[in-house]
Amino acid sequence: MQNKEQNTEEKIITAAKEIFIEKGLQGARMQEIADQAKINKALLHYYFRSKEKLFDAVFEASINDLFPKLSSKIDPSKSLDEVMAGIVSFYNKFLIENPFIPQFIFHEIWQHPEKLARFIREQNNFISNINELTKPIELGEIKTEYKSQHFIANILGMCIFPYLSRPIFQRLFFENQEDDYDQFLSERTEVILNVFNQLSKPEKK
Repeated sequence: MQNKEQNTEEKIITAAKEIFIEKGLQGARMQEIADQAKINKALLHYYFRSKEKLFDAVFEASINDLFPKLSSKIDPSKSLDEVMAGIVSFYNKFLIENPFIPQFIFHEIWQHPEKLARFIREQNNFISNINELTKPIELGEIKTEYKSQHFIANILGMCIFPYLSRPIFQRLFFENQEDDYDQFLSERTEVILNVFNQLSKPEKK
């Protein structure tokens, strides 16, 4: 019985993920998700009382997949250049495959910031590893007048913004052509790493 319930819940989360990717949180309807999962709406509400509860469940499942993989890319024994190349390459590929993640993250940032912060802190010394990696900035070995927090914000912004702003950016600059925008996203890894390499050049004496 427990396995059956677990399978049903997993089926619902998979279906909801597909609908949220296609229509976003606001555009998704519970009936559509039930249809996608091939169950009736009453059963869907038995497992998840509201669309917001289901959204949270999909987010948690996705973020549980993201952070262990992302943490594995953060190896303080490697150079900052090497680690950044691994992080940006992985992160951009992950977002291409999971384009709804930025929307989920921003939803959680505003709705449940403590919950999200606590989850991130629990991810295998994720924050301490990040701090270790950015030590060259604090020590003045990286060519920048800014604090390490600005460096992290810049990298995350360059990674996330094109996905978060896709609905408007695609219409304004790509004539709403999905294939052209997908190509643009696939180029982001190289562009971001080139920007990072410029920022991380050692200060000339």
